[in-house]
Amino acid sequence: MKPVTILGAGLSGLTAAITLAQEDYQVQVYEERSDSGMRFHGDFQGLENWSSPQDVLQEIKTHNIKQNFSITPFHTMYLTDGTTTFPATSSRPIFYLVKRGPFSDCIDQGLKRQALDLNVDIHYKSHKSIHEADIIATGPSTKKVTAIGKGIIFETDHDDIAMALVHKEASYKGYSYLLVSQGHGTMLTICMYPCENINNYWKKTCELYEHLTQLTITNPKNTGGIGTFHLNAHLQKQGRRYTGEAAGLQDFLWGFGMRYALTSGYLAARSIIEKKSYKKLIRHHLSNTRKASIVNRYYVDKVPDYGRFLIAQGQKLKEGELVKLIQKYYNLTLFRRFVYPYVKVSLLLSKKYS
Repeated sequence: MKPVTILGAGLSGLTAAITLAQEDYQVQVYEERSDSGMRFHGDFQGLENWSSPQDVLQEIKTHNIKQNFSITPFHTMYLTDGTTTFPATSSRPIFYLVKRGPFSDCIDQGLKRQALDLNVDIHYKSHKSIHEADIIATGPSTKKVTAIGKGIIFETDHDDIAMALVHKEASYKGYSYLLVSQGHGTMLTICMYPCENINNYWKKTCELYEHLTQLTITNPKNTGGIGTFHLNAHLQKQGRRYTGEAAGLQDFLWGFGMRYALTSGYLAARSIIEKKSYKKLIRHHLSNTRKASIVNRYYVDKVPDYGRFLIAQGQKLKEGELVKLIQKYYNLTLFRRFVYPYVKVSLLLSKKYS
């Protein structure tokens, strides 16, 4: 078997490499940065656990991923529109908190260690032409920015907390979040593109969180980044498989992408091992959830005050039912299936997510 060449040593590229190496494939990974996770600085992110009936930790086990990185389940999420705040809970973890970056406890480094243990060759600070690659896992494209995030990581004496803020002055058609665990925190605002001045939204985010939590912040460091999602996911070209954000695979509603990255990397590898169509595997595993999220995004863009709508929905919840509620929105019901073609055409014509 000729070696499989992968561009990108992020979550999807390393997942593909691990899966292939476990089937005795020789794998060459090329990464332009100096290490895995260099886009991040120890940021907290959420590995969402609501878009599928299967718990995400059970899912990644089937993707050959071991838990050799820091991971913390959260069962409570504070929802706020800046005025009303309440804790929404779930008997099943709402999400699992992971760290991103080039540090030993980060998920990026955990996957790197697993790949190296399987004798995957990872070439950092190396460039390879896409025409020589089998799998493209190079992350978001600066040419097709769909969302932009601005924030900080910091140290604090605040209790562990996860808080989602939806306020029209704190984010543009997006949301802001605060994550604190064991004395470290991440605060970020995410705005959908085009966003005229993210600095104004970030300033309002800081003001609101300071008012809501009396948060003490020490040693802040800037963080942020871009996100890429495509209505027509760019999955395959001339035999090359595109994974994660390189393919535009991302949740359209809230922009959670790690689960898509891990799954698409695994499926790209399986398509090589089993000699199956990568596009068909993606359709089978991700298409319905993704279509539902596109319909959800369309309606969020149309709701004048999404924050108040979110609070109203959340206040109807019984204790422990948050994940059950969100799962309903990710279910491709007959109604969502019916309106999806119209929603997609409307969004394509808007040219925001094409």
